[in-house]
Amino acid sequence: MHLEILVEEPSMKSALDVIIPKIIGDGHDFDIHVFRGKQDLMSKLDQRLRAYAKIRTPEWDFRIVVLVDEDRQDCSDLKQTMVAKAELSGVGDITLNRIVVEELEAWFFGDIPALRAVYPKVPETIGEQIRFRNPDQIPGGTHEALDRVLQQNGYRIGLIKTEAAANISKHMDPWRNKSKSFQVFRDGLIRIIN
Repeated sequence: MHLEILVEEPSMKSALDVIIPKIIGDGHDFDIHVFRGKQDLMSKLDQRLRAYAKIRTPEWDFRIVVLVDEDRQDCSDLKQTMVAKAELSGVGDITLNRIVVEELEAWFFGDIPALRAVYPKVPETIGEQIRFRNPDQIPGGTHEALDRVLQQNGYRIGLIKTEAAANISKHMDPWRNKSKSFQVFRDGLIRIIN
């Protein structure tokens, strides 16, 4: 099975390049297409999905994955928009639409051992603190929260997203991640390749 994956920014690609093989295993391949932000991806989604519909043949078994950050947008409205675009384009039956709640960094907070493998000064108990127990509901933005946690524990100011994504994802275990949006993404990937 081949996956065509559409993402809004380079750090998501950096993470998925490492995470996806851990989820789907051997015998499958994928290409990740990076857009210039969520607005760029959403504005070009209709056109891209129609192009996939045109090249769809019984000989080429592929699926499409569209992954965007929630960014404090209404999740239901965003998902409905994504699903409608896929349906209208004629590829709704082969498209998996997923939303990262709230941002990619929530997935990192969902796997504290992976986070600590790269940033060992982060306390082992951080996931037990009230504000970090549910990675998808961290107040004030997950990117900002991760940046603050790293600074508070002696790391440089200004998280470099692509570098952090590439490094943390190497240590991530898709089966222990506590982020609900990650779990929904993981389970959706497994479902579409089977």
